[in-house]
Amino acid sequence: MNIKCYDNGDKTADRYTVIYLDYPRYPGKIYQAVAMSAQPFHPQGVGQHVTVMLGRHLGKRIKFQDLPLDCQKLVKQDLEG
Repeated sequence: MNIKCYDNGDKTADRYTVIYLDYPRYPGKIYQAVAMSAQPFHPQGVGQHVTVMLGRHLGKRIKFQDLPLDCQKLVKQDLEG
């Protein structure tokens, strides 16, 4: 998977951001991504497709395996579809 994962340390409801590097909107600057809470499938959870710029504002870079399982599931569903 050609992705980058970030965790903003629970500063916002969309704590986790996963950037899809194979889907740039403006190469090298803006990418398609998904921003989500730890439970993106829950009725009160967050799981929203967005466009983002890379940078420190996304939080700390983490490994895919460090995402909550539901977040991993959402990313896998996106990339399989």
